[in-house]
Amino acid sequence: MSFICNICYWLGFVIRMMGDPEAWDFLVKHVTILGWLVAAPLNIVTILLTIVMLLLKKVRFAAIHPYVFVLNVITLLFQLVSPI
Repeated sequence: MSFICNICYWLGFVIRMMGDPEAWDFLVKHVTILGWLVAAPLNIVTILLTIVMLLLKKVRFAAIHPYVFVLNVITLLFQLVSPI
C-alpha cells in the first residue's frame, strides 16, 4: 500500500512541476489524498515495522522485496526534505 501511495506522491509532484494542475484536475483530486496526506505517515510506519521485523529476524531481507523497500526509503527521505 505504501508503494502505491509513493507512486501517487511522485505523480502529484510531476503534475505540480508541470505548472498547470487545472488541466489534470480529474487526476489531482485522487493523487493529492494518497500522495500528500497518506504517503509520508504510511512510509514511516512501514519502514519502522520492516526494520523491527528484520532486527527480530522474523523475515529475511530478500523476502520483503528489497527494491520496493529501498524505493520507499528514498521517497520518504525526499518527502521529509521537500516542501509541500
